[in-house]
Amino acid sequence: MTVLHADRSPADHALRTDHRALTHELPDTEAHFWYEAGAEPGDREGRLDLEGIPVAPGTTAYLCGPLPFMRAAREQLIAKGVAPADINYEVFGPDLWLASA
Repeated sequence: MTVLHADRSPADHALRTDHRALTHELPDTEAHFWYEAGAEPGDREGRLDLEGIPVAPGTTAYLCGPLPFMRAAREQLIAKGVAPADINYEVFGPDLWLASA
């Protein structure tokens, strides 16, 4: 399993310490964190970028976040061979129903 998280900064990453610790408890699991600012050693700078991240054939992906983030992540996953039907998502952000009301 590969766990990916992107945030503004390590300080904005809710439960960052727990996130890393729990990931390390799972066998054959790795975590990659991206921060727009303040990346620490071992973290990546900027926005989520799957270049250099192996994506195994048959991957099922789960995305959670605002729509612009999920669109970008989805495009990258599809480019790496993940079938659109295998990308699951949950919107995290403003209520989209309000925009059409």
